[in-house]
Amino acid sequence: MWQRVARWRRAASRGPVLPARDRRAATRSVSWFFAVGGSVVGACALLVPGFAGGTTTGVVITVLTAVAMVAAAVVLRVVPQRVPDAFWVGVPFIALGIIGSLNLVTHDVSVSAHLYFLWPLLYAATFLRYDVAYLLLGSACAADAAVTFSLQPFDVGLTDVAALLTAYVVSTVVVTSLRRRADTLVARLEEQALTDPLTGLPNRRAFDHDLARALRATRRDGTEHCLLIVDVDHFKTINDTWGHATGDEVLVAVAAALRRTAHAADAGARLGGDEFAMIVAGDVARARRHAAALRLAVARGSQLPGGLPTLSVGVASTAAGATTAEALLAAADRALYRAKLDGRDRVALETPAAGPARQNRAHETVGGAGRGAGRGPVGGLHHRPEEGHA
Repeated sequence: MWQRVARWRRAASRGPVLPARDRRAATRSVSWFFAVGGSVVGACALLVPGFAGGTTTGVVITVLTAVAMVAAAVVLRVVPQRVPDAFWVGVPFIALGIIGSLNLVTHDVSVSAHLYFLWPLLYAATFLRYDVAYLLLGSACAADAAVTFSLQPFDVGLTDVAALLTAYVVSTVVVTSLRRRADTLVARLEEQALTDPLTGLPNRRAFDHDLARALRATRRDGTEHCLLIVDVDHFKTINDTWGHATGDEVLVAVAAALRRTAHAADAGARLGGDEFAMIVAGDVARARRHAAALRLAVARGSQLPGGLPTLSVGVASTAAGATTAEALLAAADRALYRAKLDGRDRVALETPAAGPARQNRAHETVGGAGRGAGRGPVGGLHHRPEEGHA
């Protein structure tokens, strides 16, 4: 949850070969290559004497290849969603084969013929995973060298091959380096967009994504999830009495406690102000243990002037019928309101009503240190709560 950037960077080298966000741009790039390349090659085969090797067979093969390329461009533009994922990885290698074959058929070893190899290289360096891009670079160097040496004497072709392979390597390295910088910038922007700057916790936007993912799992396989809404008691009084710097310390302390008590399958966040949330993968009993551990962690870990902050926690479960984000948030908010109404410093559970007799008692409240524990000079800051009451 709190390692989003690290996961994002690992995905750049071990994730999908073509990231989903680049699919549209890759489609345009490939379709333009096939459309323009096919049109130019077909027109030259028909209009330029000797272009296709000076034979009828060469002209026919070249024109058929050009028609196939233009047809592929049309398919990619009209129905790109029907193109299998493997195509986007294989297409630059297919392009190498087409370019090399056409150069052989047309006996073309001019600079323009060599430069066609740059298109698949730039495509791979821009859109594909880095290891695939460098694999294609090696393949392009081998293919171009094979074609050149088959059409030219070794001593003549060696100079051309050395210069062109240098251009291929430099182009690939430059583009992948620029892409790495762009990927790093995107990762930083994503971190800033999804992280609360004060506490380092995921913010409301990240929480909405995590909640939607949890609810999809609930609808898909019936996994129960609970939502905890956590509120710092009398936070305004803390700010007014001790200053906003102390208020920030309280928020950071609560965030640290939330981070310590959350398991790998759980997701915590700061929703805004003094309100936090935790999505717990499990039943209500597990959610109650998390709430108790959170309140205890705040009590043990806070070194603040005036005493310890107390927390009110509202808990709602998907098992109670709340299977949408709005419904689950509303249920947790009702439970939080009940916790505050009953005196704060406690956990309240939103439970499903079983019938008319329980319609006015749809909450279960677990009292905390607020019962019987003396408060300090400022509301919401008091002596350490007893662990048994948490």
